[in-house]
Formats: sequence, C-alpha cells, structure tokens
Amino acid sequence: MSSKKGTWSTLAWVALIALPTQVQAAGTWGGTGWGSSAEDSTPRSRKVATRGSSLRNSVSPFSPGSSNLGIDIGQIFLMGDLTRKYSDSIGTQLHYTYGVSEMFGFDSSVGYSSHTDNDFSILSLKTGMRMNLAWYDKVIPYATFGLGFYKPAIEISPTNIVSPVLFGLHGGAGVNLEVTDQLFFGASLTLHDMFGTKKQLASGSELNVDGTYTSFLLNAGVTF
Repeated sequence: MSSKKGTWSTLAWVALIALPTQVQAAGTWGGTGWGSSAEDSTPRSRKVATRGSSLRNSVSPFSPGSSNLGIDIGQIFLMGDLTRKYSDSIGTQLHYTYGVSEMFGFDSSVGYSSHTDNDFSILSLKTGMRMNLAWYDKVIPYATFGLGFYKPAIEISPTNIVSPVLFGLHGGAGVNLEVTDQLFFGASLTLHDMFGTKKQLASGSELNVDGTYTSFLLNAGVTF
C-alpha cells in the first residue's frame, strides 16, 4: 500500500514539474505555427503596408503618379480650304502627360509646323485628358480629347503677316509601347479643329482665318 502511495506521489511531482514546460511550448506553437520562422510572425497589416509603399514608389509609363515627357515628329495633313493653298509638311511636338489614375491622365503639348516655304505655319498649345483604353502586356492603346489655342501665321506679303490666336478642339487615338520602366515609344493620329475669325487687311478686304488638319506623329519619351 505504501509502495502505491509512493508511486502516485512520484508521478504527481513529475507532472507538476513538466506542466510549465508544456504550457510554454504550446504558447510558442500557437503563436507562430508548426515549423514557422520569425519572419512569418510579422503582422499581415505591416506586410501589406510595406508592399503598398514599394508599389507607390515604383512608376512605369503612364501609370498613376508618373510624369511622361516625349518628343513627337510626323506628318501634318491640312484639310478643307487649307489644302488648296498650302502643302502638307513635317511637324514636331513636345508632349507631357501626368498619370492621374489607371484610366485617366492629364495631357498637354506644344507643337509647330511650317508649310509652303513658310507661307503658312501653325503654333499650337493644347491641353486635355488621356484615357487609357486597355493595359495589354506592355502595349497601351489610348484616346485623347481636349481644347487648345492655335496661332496660325499667314504671310500676305513679306511685310504683312496675319497671325491671330484661335481657340480650338482636338481629339484622337494612339498606342504606346513600354520599352522599360523609364522608356516608351508609340504613334498617334489626332484631328484638330481651329475655330475661325475674320481679320481686316490693309487693302480693306477681310480674311477668314480658320481650318482643320490631322497630325500623324511618332513619339518617344521618358518616364520619371
């Protein structure tokens, strides 16, 4: 009888000694999981915040928060009455786009073209919205629309040049290819409509200044 009591007493003391160790181990396994590393115990919210901050710091062409500066060059096709007086010519443009969201961007440009030995030229300052139609791999088709100011210059004589400032609208479409996170190139086709005005000439006659034209431009630029 006494031997049984001694046995139970020994087992009780062993259980009391082992209990704290088992509780500590259970708490450790419950906190990190079986075979987990210290990195896995990082709170999910902290991981998401870190991942989000890294995404915000990286930019690619025409992504939200990106600045995109490009140089455009191509053909200017005169339309309407302008085609009967002047010839088509090469035009250039300095282009800036700020990515507002995945779909929209703020678009602005300054362009110039000269026609028929400088008898007629167009200086333009345009602004508007860019709408990204899709994001297909590294290809971005888009549409643009907006308003602007146009300054056509018509040479009446070597000493008489008519050059009013006209208000106008423009709209078009294009496509860009992302070469790297900082470089892109593409092409665009845009229709421009300059609202007309009448100018009094020295001879007493009136000259109606207006017109439409289409620009087909290739562009290359950088993102920062």
